[in-house]
Amino acid sequence: MLFLIDSNVLISSYDTTEQQHRHSYSLLQEAMTGKVKAALAHQNILEYLAVVTDSRRVEHPLLLPEALANIDIYAASLTVIFPKVTTVATLQELSKAKDAPRTKIFDLYLAATALDNGITQICTWNITDFIGIRNIEAVSPEQILAYIAREG
Repeated sequence: MLFLIDSNVLISSYDTTEQQHRHSYSLLQEAMTGKVKAALAHQNILEYLAVVTDSRRVEHPLLLPEALANIDIYAASLTVIFPKVTTVATLQELSKAKDAPRTKIFDLYLAATALDNGITQICTWNITDFIGIRNIEAVSPEQILAYIAREG
């Protein structure tokens, strides 16, 4: 199973004040040690950097060099995916099928990037953001951790 880690999971794995910190951190550790295959999209990296360095969004912001060092660690352990030349067309198809509001464009773009890279599962705390997106299954970190526990 290869899944894409959504930005909210990545951010809450760092931010100890987040309610989901423990599960997010555990999931990221399992992925970084290779117990499960996980990927980050370039979009996740940018969103992570924007949030964890912003004192208005996290209680203990990182300096940009610290946040970039974290990204280097993640990128060394996880697959990093990028949009392909077809991703905008995939986004257009997904937006027609879902009839998505403009506010969900980033979720649709993330889904399009995942699909164009052969990934159909997105690990997120915001399951509802991905409901109705064709060929995408949203799963929570708790669900993946339970899968790891079952499969050993």
